[in-house]
Amino acid sequence: MASLWCLLLLALPVLARDVTDEEYSRFPRLYQLDDYGACLARPGGLYCLGSFHLAPLQQPHALYDMLQEYSSDRHHFNRTQLHRGYCVSARCPRLHARSPARRFERCAALRARRLALRASLARLAYCRTHAQEYARQHSPAPLDLPQKLFLYVLGAIVALNVAGTVYDVATGDHAKKNPVLSSWSVRGNWRRLTASCADGDPRLAALSPLQGVRVLLMMLIMATHSGCIHDMLYLYNPRWIEQISRHPVLMIFLNGTAVVQIFVMLSNFLLAYNLLLYTKSNPISLRLLPYITLKRIARISPVYLLVTGYAATWWARSGSGPLWAPTVGAESDACRRKFWTHVFYVNNLLDPEDICLVQTWFLAVDMQLHVLGALLALRLARRPRAPRRLARLLLAACALNAALAYAFGWKSIVYFAYPSTLKTMYSGIPSFAWLYQAPWGSLPACLIGLLLAFLHFELQEAGVKVSSYQWLRVPYALAPLLIVSWILAGNYVRQFDAPWFTAAYVALERPVLSLLAGGILLGMLNGLEGWLKHLMAWRGWQAMGRMSLSVLMLHWILNLSLAASRPQPITTSLFSVVVDWAATSAASYALAVPLTLMLEMPAARCVTALVLRREPKRA
Repeated sequence: MASLWCLLLLALPVLARDVTDEEYSRFPRLYQLDDYGACLARPGGLYCLGSFHLAPLQQPHALYDMLQEYSSDRHHFNRTQLHRGYCVSARCPRLHARSPARRFERCAALRARRLALRASLARLAYCRTHAQEYARQHSPAPLDLPQKLFLYVLGAIVALNVAGTVYDVATGDHAKKNPVLSSWSVRGNWRRLTASCADGDPRLAALSPLQGVRVLLMMLIMATHSGCIHDMLYLYNPRWIEQISRHPVLMIFLNGTAVVQIFVMLSNFLLAYNLLLYTKSNPISLRLLPYITLKRIARISPVYLLVTGYAATWWARSGSGPLWAPTVGAESDACRRKFWTHVFYVNNLLDPEDICLVQTWFLAVDMQLHVLGALLALRLARRPRAPRRLARLLLAACALNAALAYAFGWKSIVYFAYPSTLKTMYSGIPSFAWLYQAPWGSLPACLIGLLLAFLHFELQEAGVKVSSYQWLRVPYALAPLLIVSWILAGNYVRQFDAPWFTAAYVALERPVLSLLAGGILLGMLNGLEGWLKHLMAWRGWQAMGRMSLSVLMLHWILNLSLAASRPQPITTSLFSVVVDWAATSAASYALAVPLTLMLEMPAARCVTALVLRREPKRA
């Protein structure tokens, strides 16, 4: 119900205006796109896309001064820079120049001169001719080696699944089977995907609400990214974005990006808790670290690298349109340049501003902190007072982030999450590259996950019934409201920009959110009831939660492809963002089914059968 109220509030018109409607109507359009297909269908057609800086041709210039004043507001786009996609051959047929770019610039300058403004080309995205478009459609470029390799890998995956499924069906359910070959059975993996947790270890079955939490977080991430993509592309009504960015409720999506920390916390909680259960009947030592790391790589890398490989090879060839090349094409090029960094999970550390699939920074951080978390869990598993040691490490990690933020001037995302910076996905903002995407920025969430796992395990071993402490029910019930309140507090925090304050906020923002979420987690797992637990424990979330990795990797490609293929500027609104989010969510989960069944689950099982079953019995 709370989320519905948020959406209703978000839909309300925002009254804050810096200019009147009459004054705004005098502004030149921020974005403009001519008909791309019709332009390049005609012989001699020339279509160019780029950005232009405006300057006055005379002084004083009332309109230009108004544009500058309007642009000085952080909630507004820069109105002295216009973005144009012109059919130059149709708009300026009699205009000739030495190069297409020069012709494009002169054509735009003629239009700007009507407002006594000078337009100079700031950035050229591309110029394309009829001949180039005809060749693309009728004589596509030959496949290069990476594209061929992707097809070979795809064919091998299909062949393995066919062989594994045929073998599984032919041998029946009761025969002793080859674990490597049977791991590639679609039938067997479907059973695992749809299995209930209720039939397994009671301690692990108690973790079933976590699948619902994963689905909820994925939905929030996809909704946020749908709004981001609208901001990044050409808009018919950019003023709606400018006005809605002032709405306090929007902070749920701007500052709510910190909820990714809950994924980090959950990942390390499950790592440590499963390891602690293992120690009850098995010896333990650092010799387990390579096996834990390999198991994590085997689970994440196949899906991660296949989807990134598609983005680097075939994504750019899958569509066209005026905005396709500067969005999908540019990101595909980044994926090709940085593919090797994704293989080794260092894409967030090496040239982090060159982004290939914006969500992949999380997988790099998750892997880096998973190794660290496993190391700490192995060292502390049999030591007394492990929670106290982890608590001290948590305080040290928060202090480290505060010191780094103070020394380098890094700030929380609430200080730079505005329409103009979001349009470029925070390019050129060090705080995003070196704090938001960096492992040390998520280190407190990792330590909180480990701390909660040790606390939960010790409570179970001591036989403590948390549900019997009635006073805990009130903070448990209030925790969801406190999470929303903490996120919305970003509206108030923005007012204070003293270095000591911004550094302190960096130290507290993510850990406080993770601790509040961790409190809900501990309550759910220790018998505290409530509407949230019942909702998250619904059996329908189980399969969807197990597909979270595939959905995480697929949704950005699907959403950006949907938006970038539109031939005209987007008319954005709450309804259009929700429609894009719903379409992306449905398509992501639909495609995640075969990706999970045919790659993620069989690859992990296959590696387990080949290597991890030989895990040393003695520590």
